[in-house]
Amino acid sequence: MSFKLLGVGSPLIDFSLDVTDSFLAGKVPGGKGGTRNITAEEKNALLAGFTGRISRTPGGSAANTVRIFAALSGQAAFFGKTGDDDDGRFFRDSLTAAGVDDRWLVSDRDHATGFCVSLITPDAERTMLSGLGASVKISDSDIGRTDFSGFSTVLVEGYLCGEKWMDELLAKARAAGCRIALDLNNFELVAKIRPRFRQLLESGIDLLFANGQELAALYPDASGEAERHRLISRQVPLAVIKYGKDGSIVLHGNDLLRIDAEKNICVRDTTGAGDFYAAGFLYGLSRGADLRKCGRLGSVCAAAIIRITGAVLDKEELDKLYNIIKREVEL
Repeated sequence: MSFKLLGVGSPLIDFSLDVTDSFLAGKVPGGKGGTRNITAEEKNALLAGFTGRISRTPGGSAANTVRIFAALSGQAAFFGKTGDDDDGRFFRDSLTAAGVDDRWLVSDRDHATGFCVSLITPDAERTMLSGLGASVKISDSDIGRTDFSGFSTVLVEGYLCGEKWMDELLAKARAAGCRIALDLNNFELVAKIRPRFRQLLESGIDLLFANGQELAALYPDASGEAERHRLISRQVPLAVIKYGKDGSIVLHGNDLLRIDAEKNICVRDTTGAGDFYAAGFLYGLSRGADLRKCGRLGSVCAAAIIRITGAVLDKEELDKLYNIIKREVEL
């Protein structure tokens, strides 16, 4: 069977704002970094009070990954739920424009499409304010009518792992023979529902994506990085740990591969870096590349998105990335 990827995640609309540290301090309690939940009303008030440019783009971690995976010529589909609204239609159009199969995307008339407001400070750090909206309203019937048999890998967002329906979805995907990939997504969420993530790992995750902060939140009592690497290697056959400018580590059994980050990058915004890394890594797997090459492709994709604001490349940048990835795969 050819490699086909199904992303399972929250269909979100991203609003990106370049803000000052003083704006952040005055408008967002809790300080810089991480992700916080806000209501649609709070989101509307924040946007209404902002006088700068607001960028509106399709978002969501798993959706970002499948969009770039498909744009690189991979076969991909997306499972999730939007509102039956303008944002939902905007989101669906973004999938199909990238070549993603949208037949597994459903809509809900009773709830609005989810959102994520990304507040980007001059140091390129981002603070995320989100409301998941319709994306968490998955029903048993939504899962029941979803056919997983055509997919080789199902990529699940950590943001949705606290939902009760996730166990049913994973059981059905495993029964269909799918490899299960999990992206932890957010260190605050991992710390908040750590037992749930550990339970999922014990139930059988084949591929884990995490960054250093998320792995530390998963194993807070570990003595250091090396012990955290040993612990996750015992639970997951293949794990990818990202360390930003310090590169990434691929853990496979007793093997530890260190992957360099791209050099001399002018970082504009780190939004979507992990999602793009996952897309490059998975694309390498789909082409039969070795794990070091997969990590290299992940780094190249991550570097492409951190040069710009937001998590959507324009056609020129996408074509450039496509050509680089194709050349890398052929080497």
